[in-house]
Amino acid sequence: MSTNPTHLEQQNQTEQQNKAPVSSIRTHSGFTLWLDGLRCKLTVHAWRRRTKKARRRHSFRQVLARVPHANLIGDALYMIGFWVEYAVVCAVRGTYKVASTIGMNAARLLVTIIRPFALGIITLCEDIVEPFQVVGSGIRHFRAISDELSDESAHTIRKEKLRYFAHAARQFLPLLLNALSYIMPVAAAAGFLYVVQSGLNQNFVLNVQVNGTSVGTVASEQVFESAREDVRSRITNAEAVMASTGAQVSDDSWDVTPTYTLESGSSTMTETEAADAILCASSDQIGEATAVYVDDSLRFVTTEGDHLRTYLESIKAPYVNAMDQNKRVSFVHDIKLVDGIYLLSSILDYNNVISTLNQGGGPTYYTAAAGDTVQTVVDNTGVSWDTLAALNPDLTGIDEVLDEGTAVMTGVSHPDMLQIKEVVRSTYTEPIPFDTQTSESDEYDFGKTVVVQEGADGTEEITRETTYIDGVESSSEVVNYKVLQNPTTQLIVKGTKLASGMVARIGSGTFVWPVPNYTYVSRWMSSYHKGADICAAYGTPIIASDSGKVVTAGWHYSYGNYVIIDHGNGYRTLYAHMSQLKCTAGQAVNQGDVIGLVGSTGDSTGNHCHFEMYYNGARFSAQTYFGGMRASR
Repeated sequence: MSTNPTHLEQQNQTEQQNKAPVSSIRTHSGFTLWLDGLRCKLTVHAWRRRTKKARRRHSFRQVLARVPHANLIGDALYMIGFWVEYAVVCAVRGTYKVASTIGMNAARLLVTIIRPFALGIITLCEDIVEPFQVVGSGIRHFRAISDELSDESAHTIRKEKLRYFAHAARQFLPLLLNALSYIMPVAAAAGFLYVVQSGLNQNFVLNVQVNGTSVGTVASEQVFESAREDVRSRITNAEAVMASTGAQVSDDSWDVTPTYTLESGSSTMTETEAADAILCASSDQIGEATAVYVDDSLRFVTTEGDHLRTYLESIKAPYVNAMDQNKRVSFVHDIKLVDGIYLLSSILDYNNVISTLNQGGGPTYYTAAAGDTVQTVVDNTGVSWDTLAALNPDLTGIDEVLDEGTAVMTGVSHPDMLQIKEVVRSTYTEPIPFDTQTSESDEYDFGKTVVVQEGADGTEEITRETTYIDGVESSSEVVNYKVLQNPTTQLIVKGTKLASGMVARIGSGTFVWPVPNYTYVSRWMSSYHKGADICAAYGTPIIASDSGKVVTAGWHYSYGNYVIIDHGNGYRTLYAHMSQLKCTAGQAVNQGDVIGLVGSTGDSTGNHCHFEMYYNGARFSAQTYFGGMRASR
């Protein structure tokens, strides 16, 4: 039986509420009344939900009641749910039991494994600490003997202390040996680490030896190998120089086999120093000299390297200006002087070196008269003492007296090998022309040109290098460009608006043949004829040669029906003798649009199109663009 209030009960409750004393109702505040109303609404809402839920349950029961064997189905579903739940519970319990068993066994195994280590560590600590504790206790008792036997003689006290020390030593010895069994391996390991660390920190070098004699040390095997290759290269070059002079070179006369041993040290030689030391220790047939390379090719070896350098510098001196940073002076050929150790038998005489360098030129000499000195040569020739000394290494000083007839070299003309190259760098500015960009706009009338931005040239800095060979220019090239100011592009807008409201295109400046289906050209423009006569059948279409605006489309006594197109870029074209016009004045046409038909109107003797072309008001021959068209038969 439902407990919900009936409509009659609700009405009685309402009447009773209405009969309540007015004074009691008025005593309630507005918030209380609002809260009571809210509670009533919530109560009614909850009652409605319960009612709907009860109705759904009742409907579901009725549906189940109509299903055949509903009780059996319900029992089956219940059993299925029960066994599924039971299986899940059993699986969870089994899993928990297995996990617990595994965890307990793992914990036991862990304890079994860790326990010996823990006991060992504890025992180790006790074995190490116990001797120190016993020693400390023995020292305290040893000190207390004097206080305990204060009434005894000093001899008795010493005797008692010796007896106590001997007894303590016998008792303490096993503990000490037990502690040392732990301490000694640790001390040995520490000593081993110290030895290894000290060995690693030592700087090992290679002691280079030649024929059992030490010549120095190098930092690494790579430096040693590089020095050995350098030695082999020098020997090869020296042998080549000797062979070029005609000297006999034996394959086994020069054999250098350096070795090395490992040792500790700090100071080392460079690759070049090691090569020099190896060569010096190898034989007494080598010495310090200067090799002369020309264009990376070894030409000769001399002992007068310093004189040769002075001589070469004296040749360049007249062309060198130390204050001019834009000028470089050098020889045309790359001449390098390399000091080093060379075979003494490969060294050439200095005069032979000078002669070889001056092949193709000519040395100049001063022949000494009786009483001449080197100073006299300087005064008479104007050649400086440094130059004379470089050219003549045998001279001893400025005051040296020369024998009569002695030839003193005072200079040479520039041969091919000693040609002077001067590279002069110059910098200047040039303008950069501005570009012009043209666009179209229907804001302006057709044919009107408006410059919306004036163009301005930019400037660039150009660096040029000019090469002179013995004072004669041989080449000049630009080596660098630097923009100082960028040019300003000129922007031009051309109008395309026509009076009719149409928008015309500006011509491209590229023209097409106005009568594609023509037969031939009977004549071109000449002094007595204004244009090209293009013959074609009557009614053949005539097209606009380029886009633009039709400025004229009408009748002329001579042209007959004719059309003039302004292309807006300075060009105009005229088409005459048409049989019919296909455009009107003010109309915009595109390239290829039909503007009329071929005819013979006006002053004409046959069907043709009279075609004229203009640029900035000046007429020019269409043959300029269409020179390959078919001429008259």
